[in-house]
Parts: sequence; C-alpha cells; structure tokens
Amino acid sequence: MKILLVHPAPFEEMRVGLENTVWRSEPVALTSIAAMVIPEHEVQILDLRLESTEALPRLLQQWRPDIVGTTAMTTDAYQALSVLYCARQILPEALTIIGGHHPTLTPEYFRKPYVDMMVKGEGEHIFRDICELWKGVDGHDLSVFEGLAGTELRKGEEWVDQGKSPWIPDLDALPAPARHLIKKYHGEYFYIVARPLASIFTSRGCSFDCNFCAIWEFYERKTRYLSASVIADRMEQCEEDFVFLLDDNFLSRTDRLWALADEIERRGIKKYWMSQGRADFVAKNPDLIKRLAEVGLRGLLSGYESNSQDSLDFLRKRCNVDANMTASRILKENGIISTALFMVRPEFEKKDFDGLYDYIREMGVAIPLVSIQTPLPGTELWRMSKDKLLTEDFRLFDLSHAVVETKLPRDEFYRQYVRFGEVQNQSVRRWFTPFRMLRDWDFYRRLIPRVPEFMKRRAAFRAVVFNPKSYLRDEEGIISSKAREGVAAK
Repeated sequence: MKILLVHPAPFEEMRVGLENTVWRSEPVALTSIAAMVIPEHEVQILDLRLESTEALPRLLQQWRPDIVGTTAMTTDAYQALSVLYCARQILPEALTIIGGHHPTLTPEYFRKPYVDMMVKGEGEHIFRDICELWKGVDGHDLSVFEGLAGTELRKGEEWVDQGKSPWIPDLDALPAPARHLIKKYHGEYFYIVARPLASIFTSRGCSFDCNFCAIWEFYERKTRYLSASVIADRMEQCEEDFVFLLDDNFLSRTDRLWALADEIERRGIKKYWMSQGRADFVAKNPDLIKRLAEVGLRGLLSGYESNSQDSLDFLRKRCNVDANMTASRILKENGIISTALFMVRPEFEKKDFDGLYDYIREMGVAIPLVSIQTPLPGTELWRMSKDKLLTEDFRLFDLSHAVVETKLPRDEFYRQYVRFGEVQNQSVRRWFTPFRMLRDWDFYRRLIPRVPEFMKRRAAFRAVVFNPKSYLRDEEGIISSKAREGVAAK
C-alpha cells in the first residue's frame, strides 16, 4: 500500500516567519509514524516548506497513494487542510488523515467533508493500526475504523469521537524515525547558522502547566523519556555535525542528563547540539550545565518571558526574574548560546516596552526573541480570552500579532514592539565577540561558512518583521478597522 505523509507549508506565499529564518527542523512527527509501517508499506514524505506549489498535486497524480496524511500546528492549520482537500479532489478514494497538536486539542476546526479521520494524541501505534485496517478495503468504507481509540471518525456529515488511546509507555521500544525518507532534503534543515541540522526527540511532554502553552495539555502533564543509551544511538546515526534535541523541556531529570553526558563521552560522540529547557533549571544546576557543555551542548532556547514577577506569576511560569538572570550568566560562562524568548502583553504601554527592553540588555542573552502574548487554541489562556478575541483566523496566531485588543492604538503598539530589533542587534554584538569565538574555535569554524546564507535570510526577515506596517497590512480584512483603532477610538 502506498502512503504519502505531507508536512504543510507554514505560511502562505510571501509571508516571512521564524520558521523560514531562524529554525527549520526535520518533520520528526512524520518520520516517526513512517517508521511504524516500513517495510510493510511504501511511504514517501513531502515537505512543502521546501517544495514548489505544484509538487503535491503532481505527486498525487503520478504516484497515486492509498493514504494521505498530514499534521497541523496552529499557524499551518489551513495549509494542512488544503493538503487533504487537494488529495480528495485528485484521489477521491484515498484515505485522508490529520493529526498533531491542533486537531488533538481543537478538533472542531477540522471536521471537514474532505477529512476522513483525525488522530488525537501520539500517532505511532494508531497509525500502524489504521494502515492495517485500510489494507485491502474496497471503495471508501470508513466503517473499518469504528471503535479505533485515539481517533475521531467522519460518518457522513457527523463526527464520532472514539476516545483516547493509551500513551506509549516505553519510548525506547519505538523504532528510530525513518530519516532516510527525507534524505532528499539533506542540508535544508537548520538552526540559525547551524546547518546541516539533524533533529531527534529524547522525551515527550512537560510536567509544568504554564497557561499559555499547549504542550502539557496535549500530553496531559505527563513526561516520558528515552534512555541515555538510545539517545546516544540516535546521535551516532546522524551524519550531521549539528543536532537539535526537540524536547519541549529537555532540562528536567538530572539523573538522565548526567547519564547522557557520560554516555556521549564514553562513546566519543563529537556532535554540537542544541535543545530547549527552562531557565530555572539552569540556575539550580550550574555543574550539570557545565558538564553538558563539555559534551557538546552549544545552544539552549529558553522562555524567560518577562521582566515582571507579576507577569511570570500570571503565566504560571513558576520561575522568577532572579533565576532568569542567573541562568543567563551560567550559559554565558559555559559558552552556550542562549536564545531567549520574551513576551509583550496586549496591555503594554510605552513604559512597559522600555522596561522589558532594558531588562533584556541587562541580562546579556545572546539572541533575544520577543513575541506577543497569544491565546493559542487548546490552552488555558485561550479559554480565558475566548470572548476577547478580535479574530479566530489562525494565520494571525503566530505569536507576532495581537489577536485581542491592545491598550495602545495598534499602530503605536506595533511601533513599540518592533523596537526589539535594536535590542537584538545590541545583544548579538555584545555576545559574539572575537575572544569568545576563538575560545571555542572548532565550533565556530563549522558555523562560519553558513553565515552568508543566514544573513541573506535575516535581511529578508528584518525588512518585514521590524516594519510596523507589516502587521497592520496582515490584519487588513481579518481584524475590523474599528477593532484596530483600539482605545484610541474610545
């Protein structure tokens, strides 16, 4: 049986975003489920972030798969649906499936006549069962999936929620993702200037409950881990010098991380790797962070969020501003490039922007990124803000647009917001000094050849992202002019 798995494009054409500029990871969700059905079935992966608009209809017509599946985060929800719509038009008998965070947490947006079923939660075991049930089905008989836990199934114009499937208890038992299916895209995945970049996961879930985050809601606040030996196996299998560990919160269990450091050293694995982790963990574990740096950790993406303890408490971040400062210092001392995420809130006035940007300068992180607090579907913040939304058009739920009313007039709000470009420039210049780079020369010499192509991407990014008119242009026809006038009209 032929199976086509499609990663949707993140934006409509001519939109510029972080995924195009700062970070493009491998489609690990797709390579992971593909590994469950190989070699029994023939599988192809199509990454539409890296293909022309004609690639999907051309492959559907020429290869004629029996199953077409895709995955959706919030910002690519419409593009994911368009994949299945295209499949239905060209191959009406093919089974169309969608999974991922957005369909799991807000399935009502995906109940379309051209979608046959949704996979809710982890997809590996469910997808294997779907393929076995569909094998040999005549026509388009969806009744074979009745009772399959972990799915929502279309029955005519109605949809049936078939309940949850159990979480996969032992991640070590899963086969390694089928990375050979994306061999044709080798060199196209990156993190800033780290390229070519491999992507692997070493855990799933998060035990914290920040109200703006959907990760813990998706995994029901449960976390499971790959063992240190399996992580080392996966790293050894990567031919790339750079590896991104895609964990939502890599820094959680100290015993696992000490064991991983020892395993990397014992095997002599020479990789430079990056991940995501909490600042308070860094602040509490300086010796462990030093040890991880010794075995290749060179980049950490952390949500510092705010310079205000009240804001951190509102977000249920369970961290404090002093820990953020301490974490920044520890990372700098160990040569770990800190990509620090901050949020501005819709109620910000100019003084609030000033305070946040001064805090970032004082903190001394390497690469600050500033987003706009956004109530993402499926989060507690979404439920709290539902009646305040100016739109439910998910194209604007990219953490860079205000989807609720701002205290400042919107044009002034965006003028203040884009000032973070100046702060970012200052931070980068102060962090990446010749002295620091010479101290870690083997790492930086591998990055330098990729700097020109990054600077080209960055120039296109900055021309859009640091122009306040870009945001107002994006809102036209989506957020009403009256709403966009905000308090200035009152």
